[in-house]
Amino acid sequence: MNILDRYLLNTIARNSLMVMLVLLALSGFINLADQLEDVGVGRFETVDAFFMVLFLWPQHAFEMFPMAVLMGAMFGLGALANHSELIAIRAAGVSLSRLALATLLAGVVLAAFAAVIGEFIVPPAERFAQTYKTELEQEKTSISRLAGAWFRDGPRIVNILQVQGQTRLLGVYTYEFQPDGKLLAVGRAPTAELIGDKSLLLKDYAVTMVEGDVASVERVGRKQIDTELAADLLESSVIEPQSMSAGNLLEYVRYLKDNDLQSVRYELAFWSRIANVAAVALMSLLALPFVFGTLRSGSQGVRLLIGVLVGVIFFLAGGALADSATVYGIPPVAAAWIPVALLLMAAGIGLFKVR
Repeated sequence: MNILDRYLLNTIARNSLMVMLVLLALSGFINLADQLEDVGVGRFETVDAFFMVLFLWPQHAFEMFPMAVLMGAMFGLGALANHSELIAIRAAGVSLSRLALATLLAGVVLAAFAAVIGEFIVPPAERFAQTYKTELEQEKTSISRLAGAWFRDGPRIVNILQVQGQTRLLGVYTYEFQPDGKLLAVGRAPTAELIGDKSLLLKDYAVTMVEGDVASVERVGRKQIDTELAADLLESSVIEPQSMSAGNLLEYVRYLKDNDLQSVRYELAFWSRIANVAAVALMSLLALPFVFGTLRSGSQGVRLLIGVLVGVIFFLAGGALADSATVYGIPPVAAAWIPVALLLMAAGIGLFKVR
C-alpha cells in the first residue's frame, strides 16, 4: 500500500465514519421511539429501552455499512475533486484504472471491518438483546444468552445451544450440584424434546458423575426428567439467523439439509451476510464515476441525495429478492448476489463512460 492508497483510504474511511455516526443516530432515534412503546410491559422500563437501542446498533451498523461507505466515498472524493487534488493526481501520471484500484482497496479494508462487526459483534449482541427484552416483558429470568440459552431449572442448570420451535432442543447440557455447591454431574444430550409442561425427554443422553477427584461416564440413552422450563420461554430462545455467525449458519444449513428440513431462510442469511460485505467494497468503487462524471462540480447536498437513493435502492432490492427467495423459490445465492452484481455492473459502466 503506497502513499496514494493510504491517502484515499484515510479520506474515505474518515468520511464514511462521519456518515455512519449520522445514520446510527437517526436509526437509534427511530428504534428508541419503537422501544418506548413497550415500556410498562412486564418489568421493561425506559432505561431498558435505551439498552435495547445500544445492543441493536451493531446490526444496524452492519446493514448500513454499504450506504455509509458510498456516501463517505462521495463526500471524500468529491472534496478532493473540488480542491483539484484528483486533477493533480491524474496529472502526476496516475491512470483512472490505478485510481479505481486504490479506491477499491480502501473499500476492501472497510469491508473487512464490516465483516468483523457482522461475524463477531452482531450475533452475541442480537442474542442478548432478544433475550434481555423477552425476559423483562415475561418477568422470567435466565442466566445468559451469549453461548446458547442458560436456565436455572429447579435443582440443576441447563444450557441449550439451539431451540427449534417450542419443543425441540439441540445440544442440551445439564449441570447438577450438591447442596454445598460442589459439582455432582454433567450431562449431555444431542437432542431433547419438551413433553407437556413438566417433562423433558433427553435423547442419547450421557452423564459424567463427579465423585471427589474421580469422574465416571455413563451412557444412559433416553432419559425423561422433570422440568420447570416453560414453552414460551423456550420459544424466546429460538436462534434467529441474524443472531448466528456465518460459520454457525453454514453448519446449521448442513444440519437442516441432512435432516430434510427447510433451510432457505438460513441459506439466505448466510449469503446475504457475505454479499453485504462485498457490497461495501463495490460502493467505494461506485463513487468514483460520480465524482468524475456529472457530479464533479456538484454540491455535497446533491451527492448526499444520490448516495441515499442508491443505498435505499440497494437495501430495498435486497429485501425484495429475499422475499422472492422464500415465496417464488429463487435460489438464495442468486437472491443475495443479484444486487451486488448490479452494483458491479453500474460501477463498470460508470468507469467505462468516464474514460
